[in-house]
Amino acid sequence: MTHLPAPFAIDGSFAVIVDCSPADTGLVEWAARLARLAHSSLRLIYPLPDPQWSAAMAASIETNDYPSRLRHDAEQRLQDVVRSVRDIEPGIEVDSRIVELPASEMAASVSADSSMLILGAEESGPVRDIIFGRSTTTVVKSATCPTLVWRARRDTERNEQRPVVVGVDGSDSSKRALAAAFDLANILGVELIAVHVGAVSEADELHYATSVDWKHLREAERKWLQSMVDEYRSRYPSVDVQALSVGASAARELRALSGTAQVLVVGSRGRGRLSGAVLGSVSQNLVHHAECPVLVVH
Repeated sequence: MTHLPAPFAIDGSFAVIVDCSPADTGLVEWAARLARLAHSSLRLIYPLPDPQWSAAMAASIETNDYPSRLRHDAEQRLQDVVRSVRDIEPGIEVDSRIVELPASEMAASVSADSSMLILGAEESGPVRDIIFGRSTTTVVKSATCPTLVWRARRDTERNEQRPVVVGVDGSDSSKRALAAAFDLANILGVELIAVHVGAVSEADELHYATSVDWKHLREAERKWLQSMVDEYRSRYPSVDVQALSVGASAARELRALSGTAQVLVVGSRGRGRLSGAVLGSVSQNLVHHAECPVLVVH
């Protein structure tokens, strides 16, 4: 029997990075709902600049109490968010923590004992410019647990039955992504769409050969993907799955599917068109431009 990668452990807490920007309302509501469905707890993380930065800022504005004022403000903001979570989902356990570390160290520390790390995709907020350097890439790269970059949908329709979509290329990382995608689809009670993006497409035919049987190639790829999907049937009998094989660009195909997805799942590193998901163009494109939350699985 094939050994299947383990799904992400839902018995740990979901860590949510907040900075009390306007996007936090939707982010926290979404994370709280996921925690309830997963029977998990929620941990709110408020990042502050590291002490050296705070000390330098205090010196520049000639005050000694700047770091303490910054922390006091963070504590007040966190209390407000904790109350908001308890109003939204009163049944889940929630706590909070202030972290004063550089972005990479913060991500590594927080993710070490979390089932999932969740942060917003907004490019700017009260502390985001300082902590994140206007980029979520550092956090995604440095985290050791699955990391979800959340964004509000452009459409206003609330549809909790949108499917989970996962990109699969056969690499170990994408196999772990497939396991996590099954787990997530099972938790959310929605369909899973597994997608393999072929190495070439019909549009590339003249650059390769005029005799390529594209229909046969796509079907062979789909059957290969279906065989991977079928290995999870006994573990997730209630999850309906579609296996799709498509050509063209991985980023373009997955980004298009994100328009109707609830969550898009990719591995942190792959091969071929999905290679280098954390540092490469595919994942960066999806993290910054997908129309739904993106879960990067390490």
